[in-house]
Amino acid sequence: MTLEAPPTTSIASLFEAGRPPRARTKFLSRFVVLSDNHDFVGRLYELSIVAYHFDGYDALAAHADCKYAYDVNFVLSALTRRVESLNAAADMLWPEPYPIDFNAFPVSRYDWLTLAADAFLMRYVSVVDCAMILAAEVFETGLDARRCSIDNLRKAGVPTEALATLQAMVDDQGPLRDERNSRFHHGRESSHTDDDQTFQLASVFERVNGIAGTDRYGRKINLDRSFKEGLVKRQRDFNRSCRSLSKRLDELYDELWKAFEGRFVPRVRASTHGLRSTAPN
Repeated sequence: MTLEAPPTTSIASLFEAGRPPRARTKFLSRFVVLSDNHDFVGRLYELSIVAYHFDGYDALAAHADCKYAYDVNFVLSALTRRVESLNAAADMLWPEPYPIDFNAFPVSRYDWLTLAADAFLMRYVSVVDCAMILAAEVFETGLDARRCSIDNLRKAGVPTEALATLQAMVDDQGPLRDERNSRFHHGRESSHTDDDQTFQLASVFERVNGIAGTDRYGRKINLDRSFKEGLVKRQRDFNRSCRSLSKRLDELYDELWKAFEGRFVPRVRASTHGLRSTAPN
């Protein structure tokens, strides 16, 4: 039986002393993700008020225009909530105020970074999944949410322009999607610092009596430096990926808005419910 070595650095390299890589510890300016700044989102939110004119979904669903607007807004709201939740993940990456006493934390500094990375990666990658579900709803594909992939959307007749934007969103995720899969499906963790072994061990002992000594590079153990290094590393991922994500979402909303109005307006004009028309001129 032949054993394969795990896809990691060699054991020997973990103990090699040398010049430490230069890592930034000064916090980056935070990018705030906006979930509802596109007019398409505002348009659907306004149309969702129609639900208050009916006693229940069955009564609303009897009118094709109301049902379509309500169903699309329901899915869109899930997407905007997921986008907004990225800011909650960012709160963990930009702790304000910066903690003075980490012994008051329910977890160690190392675990804080791990959980912050988990929250960010899971929610960031799932935004695209939610966007695919929205596209399926706007184009009335009838696809179950679990089957909303680009291939299935293509087979269901979603136009190439919308598919191209969705594919670009997937491509933008690149290594972060791979890291998400590695974390959640394979149990592999990525490093937070240039010496994660020392950082993790020192974080554990900080909650007991502390630990003294040096790291693999001969530097005096500095938990604050390591913690900030890990935060800044993930801050960089957050800012870069979320700026791109916001741009792609605006592009997708442009495409979906045109498709939505093309399907919604004729239904409003043919409606019999007597409500004020919300169809554009």
